[in-house]
Amino acid sequence: MPTLTQSLAALRASVVAKLPSDVMSQIDRQIVELRESGIMERALKVGERSPTFVLENQHGVAVSSQALLDRGPLVINFYRGKW
Repeated sequence: MPTLTQSLAALRASVVAKLPSDVMSQIDRQIVELRESGIMERALKVGERSPTFVLENQHGVAVSSQALLDRGPLVINFYRGKW
């Protein structure tokens, strides 16, 4: 079974083979800009606790992470909505 790193490398290779080189160049530039922005240093690390937050659910209703934690363990799933 391939590792996650191997699977991601294979996925990238298949995408690179299908995209025009100028599009792939733009993607690579954006990746470099994100890395240089310091965003990785500000991201939560494995084992760190997330700060409490309030986000809208799929119905547009504000939901507090603390309120959910008060009810038990919390699993967070982010997805791109409004396709």
